Amino acid sequence: MDLTYFGHSTFQIDTDEGTTLLFDPFFEENPHTETTADDVAPDVVLQTHAHFDHFSDTEAVLAGDDPLFISNFEITQYVGQEYGHESVQPLNEGGSVDLDWGYVESVHARHSSSFPDGSYGGVPLGFVLDLGDDVVYNAGDTAPFAEMQWIGDLWEVDVMLAPIGDVFTMGIYGALHAAEMVNPDLVVPLHYDTFPPLETDLDHFVETFEDAGYDTKVFEADETATL
Repeated sequence: MDLTYFGHSTFQIDTDEGTTLLFDPFFEENPHTETTADDVAPDVVLQTHAHFDHFSDTEAVLAGDDPLFISNFEITQYVGQEYGHESVQPLNEGGSVDLDWGYVESVHARHSSSFPDGSYGGVPLGFVLDLGDDVVYNAGDTAPFAEMQWIGDLWEVDVMLAPIGDVFTMGIYGALHAAEMVNPDLVVPLHYDTFPPLETDLDHFVETFEDAGYDTKVFEADETATL
């Protein structure tokens, strides 16, 4: 699969079978990327939660090629009612669905969720995706929690996407604790260096994880890599 990172928590997976998955669209106010919502054309959009730095360009992306939208019940209801988007798949925590391109399971994320107007955005989620040859765990905005051990027990995770910016999510050492439970082959950091409170020492991240025996990949903004 190809993974493209647009900065913050917005990334795209292009599967070997030709399906494009986009997570947490955040472009216009994202200082890391020159990409706009008009530049992407996903088949599927997966939304971990409703905070503005994950959700602010969702409407624009959904207005494109009518992608399937996957998120919690409250967010899927919102995009249906407010944006008129009918192609939705609600998945509350613990729910799963088999689709023609792969399997998606929604898992706990230790965080909060509200829409940009302050209204309730349902429970935040992470996602485990079985894409055939690859298993990806997008932890979403979270701190470590004990049930991550279950993910590690049930899945052979190839790629774990983990926030490291601290303050609003786990930091480097929290992400390491999460990785120790999940035991992924590769850790890709997210949710760092976008705003001043999230300033992160990426060299320290790499050294800390490599000392613990984990492979990492730090993306440049708008970089695509085959994993």
